[in-house]
Amino acid sequence: MTTTQYLRCITIGLIASVMLVTGTIASAEVYKWVDKDGKVHYSDQPTTADAKKLKAKTRDAATVSKPAGNANNSAGASKAPATIADQEMEFRKRRMEKEEAEKKAQVAEQDAKHKQAYCNDLRGELKSYEDGVRFVRYNDKGEKIFLDDAERAKSKARAQASFNKECK
Repeated sequence: MTTTQYLRCITIGLIASVMLVTGTIASAEVYKWVDKDGKVHYSDQPTTADAKKLKAKTRDAATVSKPAGNANNSAGASKAPATIADQEMEFRKRRMEKEEAEKKAQVAEQDAKHKQAYCNDLRGELKSYEDGVRFVRYNDKGEKIFLDDAERAKSKARAQASFNKECK
């Protein structure tokens, strides 16, 4: 066996040993129990029947630990995203939802303004009918046609129905 082959064997042996030890440490079980005096104990072997097995926490480079909250959080509360990518995705989702809500609010505000203007126009039209103002329409040739009393009553009834439906 040459020196390089010997070094390769040693290197492979060391790597295998490190992996074995690391795997054993990572899979080690931890138990927690409380003694009769109320002291909390931790061990790698259960010593009493009421010892609870704890989950091992591993630390990953992409994992961000969740900030400690108070114990009064509800059980149904959603968990914080574990990775930075998840947090970024949640942030973008919240931002999009906020932008959509703002757009809806703007549309609702514009609709309210248009409705207010429409109702003001209808009020003015109804007031004109009550004041006796003569209404004119234009025919295909562009000539003025004055509304007679029957057409005027129909137009007033339509305006009143629209006002009752849209503005009250």
